[in-house]
Amino acid sequence: MYPSQPLSPSSAISSFVTYAKAIEGLDKKAFPTEYARNSDLIRGLVPCLRAHGILDVMEIRNPEIAALVAH
Repeated sequence: MYPSQPLSPSSAISSFVTYAKAIEGLDKKAFPTEYARNSDLIRGLVPCLRAHGILDVMEIRNPEIAALVAH
């Protein structure tokens, strides 16, 4: 599910935005599998985003996505 090689910071940001936008457009109850998959992908990116300091300078405005990143 996650890449076997480390992501570059720009790849991590691009992937994060892609998955976050996908979640924003999904009805969690109507598409639980897709929602869970994108949530897992976002959680998988958090270590890379933290390691590069991206989350120190970025504000996530969507509360659901912010909660995924906070854990």
